[in-house]
Amino acid sequence: MPMADQRGTAAGAGRLADTADLPGQRSGSVTETADGSRHATILTHTRVRDGQGAAFASWQQRMSVLVTRATGFVSQQVIPADPPVQDDWVIIQRFATRDDAQAWLESPERAGMLAEVQPLLQGEDAISVMQDVPSAAPRTSTAVIRTRVVPGREDQFRQWSAEVASVQSRMPGYIGTATQEPIPGVQDQWVTLLAFDSPAHLRGWLDSPDRAALLRKARAIMARTDTKLVQSGFEGWFDFRRPAGEKPPPWKFNYLILVGLYPIVMLEVLFLNNKLGWMSLAFGSLIGNIISVGILGWPVVAILSKVMGWWIQPPTGASRFTDLKGALVMLAVLAVLVAGFFLVVRYVGADAKVLRL
Repeated sequence: MPMADQRGTAAGAGRLADTADLPGQRSGSVTETADGSRHATILTHTRVRDGQGAAFASWQQRMSVLVTRATGFVSQQVIPADPPVQDDWVIIQRFATRDDAQAWLESPERAGMLAEVQPLLQGEDAISVMQDVPSAAPRTSTAVIRTRVVPGREDQFRQWSAEVASVQSRMPGYIGTATQEPIPGVQDQWVTLLAFDSPAHLRGWLDSPDRAALLRKARAIMARTDTKLVQSGFEGWFDFRRPAGEKPPPWKFNYLILVGLYPIVMLEVLFLNNKLGWMSLAFGSLIGNIISVGILGWPVVAILSKVMGWWIQPPTGASRFTDLKGALVMLAVLAVLVAGFFLVVRYVGADAKVLRL
Protein backbone atom coordinates (compact mmCIF):
# COMPACT_ATOMS: atom_id res chain seq x y z
CA MET A 1 0.00 0.00 0.00
CA PRO A 2 1.47 3.39 -0.88
CA MET A 3 2.43 5.40 2.15
CA ALA A 4 0.41 8.35 0.90
CA ASP A 5 -2.73 6.35 1.67
CA GLN A 6 -1.79 5.48 5.24
CA ARG A 7 -3.39 6.97 8.32
CA GLY A 8 -2.09 7.02 11.89
CA THR A 9 -0.18 9.03 14.40
CA ALA A 10 3.27 9.65 15.83
CA ALA A 11 6.75 8.37 15.28
CA GLY A 12 6.40 7.52 11.66
CA ALA A 13 2.65 7.47 11.34
CA GLY A 14 0.10 9.68 9.70
CA ARG A 15 -0.21 11.17 6.28
CA LEU A 16 2.46 12.03 3.85
CA ALA A 17 0.86 14.71 1.82
CA ASP A 18 -2.74 15.72 2.40
CA THR A 19 -1.89 19.35 3.03
CA ALA A 20 -3.46 22.77 2.69
CA ASP A 21 -4.15 24.51 -0.60
CA LEU A 22 -1.44 26.66 -2.16
CA PRO A 23 -2.69 30.16 -1.28
CA GLY A 24 -1.00 31.34 1.89
CA GLN A 25 1.33 28.36 1.97
CA ARG A 26 5.00 28.09 1.08
CA SER A 27 7.07 25.85 -1.15
CA GLY A 28 10.77 25.13 -1.49
CA SER A 29 13.59 24.77 -3.95
CA VAL A 30 15.56 21.86 -5.30
CA THR A 31 19.34 21.82 -5.56
CA GLU A 32 20.10 18.17 -4.93
CA THR A 33 18.29 14.86 -5.46
CA ALA A 34 19.33 11.67 -3.67
CA ASP A 35 19.31 8.31 -5.43
CA GLY A 36 18.20 4.88 -4.37
CA SER A 37 21.60 3.74 -3.12
CA ARG A 38 21.49 5.68 0.15
CA HIS A 39 19.94 5.13 3.55
CA ALA A 40 16.27 5.93 3.98
CA THR A 41 15.20 8.39 6.66
CA ILE A 42 11.61 8.81 7.87
CA LEU A 43 10.74 12.35 8.95
CA THR A 44 7.61 12.65 11.07
CA HIS A 45 5.92 15.78 12.45
CA THR A 46 3.31 15.09 15.15
CA ARG A 47 1.21 17.58 17.09
CA VAL A 48 0.61 16.72 20.78
CA ARG A 49 -2.45 18.04 22.63
CA ASP A 50 -1.87 20.72 25.27
CA GLY A 51 -0.97 19.20 28.63
CA GLN A 52 -0.12 15.79 27.16
CA GLY A 53 3.59 16.33 26.56
CA ALA A 54 4.77 14.17 29.47
CA ALA A 55 2.45 11.31 28.57
CA PHE A 56 3.56 11.46 24.94
CA ALA A 57 7.24 11.51 25.96
CA SER A 58 6.68 8.36 28.03
CA TRP A 59 4.96 6.68 25.09
CA GLN A 60 7.72 7.78 22.74
CA GLN A 61 10.35 6.16 24.93
CA ARG A 62 8.59 2.81 24.53
CA MET A 63 8.21 3.38 20.80
CA SER A 64 11.92 4.19 20.56
CA VAL A 65 12.75 0.80 22.10
CA LEU A 66 10.36 -0.97 19.75
CA VAL A 67 11.78 0.54 16.56
CA THR A 68 15.29 -0.66 17.42
CA ARG A 69 14.04 -4.21 16.83
CA ALA A 70 12.89 -3.42 13.28
CA THR A 71 14.84 -4.89 10.38
CA GLY A 72 17.37 -2.45 8.99
CA PHE A 73 17.04 0.09 11.81
CA VAL A 74 20.10 2.35 12.04
CA SER A 75 19.34 5.23 14.43
CA GLN A 76 16.66 7.59 15.73
CA GLN A 77 16.43 11.16 17.00
CA VAL A 78 13.44 12.71 18.77
CA ILE A 79 13.13 16.52 18.88
CA PRO A 80 10.48 17.80 21.33
CA ALA A 81 8.21 20.67 20.36
CA ASP A 82 9.63 24.13 20.99
CA PRO A 83 6.86 26.73 20.46
CA PRO A 84 6.61 29.19 18.83
CA VAL A 85 9.51 28.19 16.56
CA GLN A 86 8.51 24.53 16.35
CA ASP A 87 4.98 23.46 17.30
CA ASP A 88 5.38 19.77 16.43
CA TRP A 89 7.42 16.94 17.85
CA VAL A 90 9.83 15.76 15.15
CA ILE A 91 10.92 12.13 14.94
CA ILE A 92 13.81 11.23 12.63
CA GLN A 93 14.27 7.49 12.01
CA ARG A 94 17.00 6.10 9.76
CA PHE A 95 16.89 2.68 8.09
CA ALA A 96 19.39 0.82 5.95
CA THR A 97 17.10 0.74 2.90
CA ARG A 98 13.85 2.23 1.66
CA ASP A 99 12.21 -1.21 1.84
CA ASP A 100 13.18 -1.48 5.53
CA ALA A 101 11.63 1.92 6.21
CA GLN A 102 8.39 1.02 4.47
CA ALA A 103 8.24 -2.34 6.27
CA TRP A 104 8.44 -0.50 9.60
CA LEU A 105 5.70 1.93 8.59
CA GLU A 106 3.40 -1.00 7.69
CA SER A 107 4.30 -3.24 10.64
CA PRO A 108 1.56 -4.48 13.02
CA GLU A 109 3.76 -3.70 16.04
CA ARG A 110 3.85 -0.04 15.10
CA ALA A 111 0.13 -0.02 14.36
CA GLY A 112 -0.62 -1.26 17.87
CA MET A 113 1.46 1.49 19.46
CA LEU A 114 -0.22 4.13 17.30
CA ALA A 115 -3.68 3.05 18.38
CA GLU A 116 -2.60 3.51 22.00
CA VAL A 117 -1.27 7.07 21.58
CA GLN A 118 -4.10 8.43 19.43
CA PRO A 119 -5.94 10.24 22.33
CA LEU A 120 -2.81 12.29 23.08
CA LEU A 121 -2.51 13.75 19.59
CA GLN A 122 -4.09 16.56 17.65
CA GLY A 123 -4.80 15.92 13.99
CA GLU A 124 -2.75 13.61 11.80
CA ASP A 125 0.99 13.36 11.34
CA ALA A 126 2.91 14.39 8.25
CA ILE A 127 5.48 11.84 7.08
CA SER A 128 8.19 11.94 4.44
CA VAL A 129 10.89 9.50 3.39
CA MET A 130 14.27 10.91 2.37
CA GLN A 131 17.13 8.95 0.83
CA ASP A 132 19.95 10.95 2.34
CA VAL A 133 23.66 11.57 2.41
CA PRO A 134 25.11 11.56 5.96
CA SER A 135 27.62 14.31 6.62
CA ALA A 136 28.96 16.59 9.31
CA ALA A 137 26.69 19.64 9.06
CA PRO A 138 26.44 22.65 11.35
CA ARG A 139 23.59 23.42 13.70
CA THR A 140 20.72 24.59 11.51
CA SER A 141 17.19 25.91 11.51
CA THR A 142 15.29 23.85 9.00
CA ALA A 143 12.05 23.98 7.06
CA VAL A 144 10.59 20.67 5.87
CA ILE A 145 8.62 21.48 2.71
CA ARG A 146 6.26 18.97 1.05
CA THR A 147 4.99 19.87 -2.39
CA ARG A 148 2.53 18.07 -4.66
CA VAL A 149 3.27 19.03 -8.27
CA VAL A 150 0.53 19.13 -10.89
CA PRO A 151 0.95 16.01 -13.09
CA GLY A 152 2.87 16.80 -16.25
CA ARG A 153 4.43 19.96 -14.79
CA GLU A 154 7.49 18.30 -13.25
CA ASP A 155 9.98 19.88 -15.67
CA GLN A 156 8.45 23.31 -15.07
CA PHE A 157 8.72 22.72 -11.35
CA ARG A 158 12.42 21.88 -11.69
CA GLN A 159 13.04 25.04 -13.68
CA TRP A 160 11.12 27.12 -11.16
CA SER A 161 13.02 25.47 -8.30
CA ALA A 162 16.33 26.39 -9.90
CA GLU A 163 15.17 30.01 -10.02
CA VAL A 164 14.19 29.86 -6.34
CA ALA A 165 17.57 28.33 -5.45
CA SER A 166 19.37 31.19 -7.19
CA VAL A 167 17.43 33.82 -5.23
CA GLN A 168 17.52 32.17 -1.79
CA SER A 169 21.24 31.42 -2.03
CA ARG A 170 21.85 35.18 -1.74
CA MET A 171 19.87 35.47 1.49
CA PRO A 172 21.76 35.98 4.81
CA GLY A 173 22.42 32.76 6.68
CA TYR A 174 21.53 30.42 3.81
CA ILE A 175 23.16 26.99 4.15
CA GLY A 176 21.55 24.85 1.46
CA THR A 177 18.86 22.36 0.56
CA ALA A 178 18.45 18.60 0.27
CA THR A 179 15.54 17.32 -1.81
CA GLN A 180 13.84 14.01 -2.44
CA GLU A 181 11.80 13.66 -5.60
CA PRO A 182 8.66 11.47 -5.50
CA ILE A 183 9.34 7.77 -4.89
CA PRO A 184 6.99 5.49 -6.86
CA GLY A 185 4.88 3.39 -4.55
CA VAL A 186 6.15 5.21 -1.45
CA GLN A 187 5.30 8.91 -1.65
CA ASP A 188 3.96 11.18 -4.36
CA GLN A 189 5.32 14.48 -3.07
CA TRP A 190 8.57 16.38 -3.46
CA VAL A 191 10.19 16.80 -0.03
CA THR A 192 12.73 19.55 0.55
CA LEU A 193 14.82 20.38 3.62
CA LEU A 194 15.71 24.07 3.53
CA ALA A 195 18.44 25.05 6.00
CA PHE A 196 19.49 28.43 7.40
CA ASP A 197 21.85 29.20 10.26
CA SER A 198 19.20 30.74 12.55
CA PRO A 199 15.41 30.89 12.96
CA ALA A 200 15.47 34.62 12.18
CA HIS A 201 17.24 34.13 8.85
CA LEU A 202 14.99 31.21 7.91
CA ARG A 203 11.87 33.20 8.71
CA GLY A 204 13.30 36.19 6.88
CA TRP A 205 13.43 34.17 3.67
CA LEU A 206 10.08 32.42 4.15
CA ASP A 207 8.33 35.78 4.68
CA SER A 208 10.29 37.73 2.08
CA PRO A 209 8.60 39.59 -0.83
CA ASP A 210 10.93 37.81 -3.27
CA ARG A 211 9.70 34.40 -2.18
CA ALA A 212 6.08 35.53 -2.20
CA ALA A 213 6.52 36.64 -5.81
CA LEU A 214 8.07 33.30 -6.74
CA LEU A 215 5.17 31.43 -5.12
CA ARG A 216 2.64 33.44 -7.09
CA LYS A 217 4.53 32.55 -10.23
CA ALA A 218 4.22 28.82 -9.42
CA ARG A 219 0.47 28.68 -8.72
CA ALA A 220 -0.17 26.74 -11.91
CA ILE A 221 2.62 24.26 -11.16
CA MET A 222 1.92 23.24 -7.55
CA ALA A 223 -1.36 21.69 -6.45
CA ARG A 224 -0.62 21.64 -2.72
CA THR A 225 2.27 22.47 -0.42
CA ASP A 226 3.03 22.41 3.30
CA THR A 227 5.88 23.83 5.38
CA LYS A 228 6.91 22.84 8.90
CA LEU A 229 9.76 24.38 10.87
CA VAL A 230 12.36 22.54 12.94
CA GLN A 231 14.71 24.39 15.27
CA SER A 232 17.48 21.81 14.86
CA GLY A 233 18.08 18.12 14.61
CA PHE A 234 19.12 17.42 11.03
CA GLU A 235 22.81 18.04 11.69
CA GLY A 236 24.79 15.11 10.33
CA TRP A 237 21.74 13.56 8.62
CA PHE A 238 21.76 15.47 5.36
CA ASP A 239 24.36 17.21 3.25
CA PHE A 240 23.50 20.94 3.29
CA ARG A 241 26.72 21.85 1.46
CA ARG A 242 28.05 24.33 3.96
CA PRO A 243 31.81 24.89 3.61
CA ALA A 244 33.78 22.91 6.18
CA GLY A 245 35.56 26.06 7.33
CA GLU A 246 32.28 27.50 8.60
CA LYS A 247 31.65 24.76 11.17
CA PRO A 248 31.86 25.78 14.83
CA PRO A 249 35.38 25.26 16.22
CA PRO A 250 35.78 22.38 18.71
CA TRP A 251 36.92 24.67 21.54
CA LYS A 252 33.42 26.16 21.78
CA PHE A 253 31.93 22.73 22.42
CA ASN A 254 34.67 22.09 25.01
CA TYR A 255 33.61 25.26 26.84
CA LEU A 256 29.97 24.18 26.64
CA ILE A 257 30.68 20.73 28.09
CA LEU A 258 32.86 22.17 30.87
CA VAL A 259 30.17 24.61 32.00
CA GLY A 260 27.50 21.91 31.81
CA LEU A 261 29.45 19.12 33.47
CA TYR A 262 31.00 21.02 36.37
CA PRO A 263 27.78 21.62 38.39
CA ILE A 264 26.59 18.04 37.75
CA VAL A 265 29.82 16.57 39.10
CA MET A 266 29.84 18.92 42.09
CA LEU A 267 26.27 18.00 43.02
CA GLU A 268 27.19 14.32 42.83
CA VAL A 269 30.25 14.87 45.01
CA LEU A 270 28.21 16.74 47.63
CA PHE A 271 24.99 14.73 47.75
CA LEU A 272 25.45 11.35 46.02
CA ASN A 273 28.90 9.99 46.76
CA ASN A 274 28.31 9.52 50.48
CA LYS A 275 25.19 7.45 49.70
CA LEU A 276 27.26 5.13 47.51
CA GLY A 277 29.89 4.54 50.17
CA TRP A 278 28.84 0.91 50.60
CA MET A 279 29.86 0.20 47.00
CA SER A 280 33.34 -0.40 45.68
CA LEU A 281 35.06 2.56 44.08
CA ALA A 282 34.74 0.99 40.60
CA PHE A 283 30.95 0.55 40.74
CA GLY A 284 30.30 3.83 42.53
CA SER A 285 32.28 5.79 39.95
CA LEU A 286 30.48 4.00 37.12
CA ILE A 287 27.07 4.97 38.49
CA GLY A 288 28.19 8.57 38.94
CA ASN A 289 29.47 8.72 35.37
CA ILE A 290 26.27 7.25 33.97
CA ILE A 291 24.22 9.89 35.77
CA SER A 292 26.56 12.69 34.70
CA VAL A 293 26.56 11.75 31.04
CA GLY A 294 22.80 11.22 30.98
CA ILE A 295 22.00 14.61 32.50
CA LEU A 296 24.66 16.35 30.42
CA GLY A 297 23.33 14.95 27.15
CA TRP A 298 19.78 16.01 27.95
CA PRO A 299 18.73 18.56 28.98
CA VAL A 300 21.88 20.48 30.00
CA VAL A 301 23.70 20.61 26.65
CA ALA A 302 20.41 21.12 24.79
CA ILE A 303 19.60 24.15 26.93
CA LEU A 304 23.12 25.59 26.76
CA SER A 305 23.21 25.09 22.98
CA LYS A 306 19.95 26.98 22.62
CA VAL A 307 20.94 29.82 24.94
CA MET A 308 24.43 30.17 23.45
CA GLY A 309 23.46 29.49 19.84
CA TRP A 310 24.38 33.07 18.88
CA TRP A 311 27.95 32.26 19.91
CA ILE A 312 28.34 28.61 18.86
CA GLN A 313 27.13 29.30 15.33
CA PRO A 314 27.11 33.09 14.81
CA PRO A 315 24.84 34.33 12.00
CA THR A 316 26.40 35.53 8.80
CA GLY A 317 27.78 39.05 9.24
CA ALA A 318 28.14 38.81 13.02
CA SER A 319 30.72 41.04 14.73
CA ARG A 320 34.25 39.71 14.88
CA PHE A 321 34.05 40.17 18.66
CA THR A 322 31.20 37.64 18.96
CA ASP A 323 33.58 34.77 19.77
CA LEU A 324 35.26 36.82 22.50
CA LYS A 325 31.95 37.91 24.01
CA GLY A 326 30.70 34.34 24.13
CA ALA A 327 33.90 33.06 25.72
CA LEU A 328 33.71 35.76 28.38
CA VAL A 329 30.10 34.88 29.12
CA MET A 330 31.03 31.22 29.56
CA LEU A 331 33.94 32.12 31.86
CA ALA A 332 31.66 34.38 33.90
CA VAL A 333 29.11 31.58 34.31
CA LEU A 334 31.86 29.19 35.36
CA ALA A 335 33.17 31.72 37.89
CA VAL A 336 29.70 32.12 39.41
CA LEU A 337 29.33 28.35 39.67
CA VAL A 338 32.72 27.98 41.37
CA ALA A 339 31.89 30.72 43.87
CA GLY A 340 28.48 29.22 44.57
CA PHE A 341 29.82 25.73 45.19
CA PHE A 342 32.62 27.14 47.35
CA LEU A 343 29.94 28.54 49.67
CA VAL A 344 27.88 25.34 49.53
CA VAL A 345 30.90 23.23 50.48
CA ARG A 346 31.50 25.45 53.49
CA TYR A 347 27.83 25.27 54.46
CA VAL A 348 27.50 21.47 54.31
CA GLY A 349 30.93 20.97 55.83
CA ALA A 350 32.12 18.68 53.05
CA ASP A 351 35.47 17.06 53.72
CA ALA A 352 37.74 14.49 52.14
CA LYS A 353 35.28 11.68 52.94
CA VAL A 354 32.70 13.24 50.66
CA LEU A 355 35.23 13.21 47.83
CA ARG A 356 36.04 9.53 48.27
CA LEU A 357 34.55 8.56 44.89
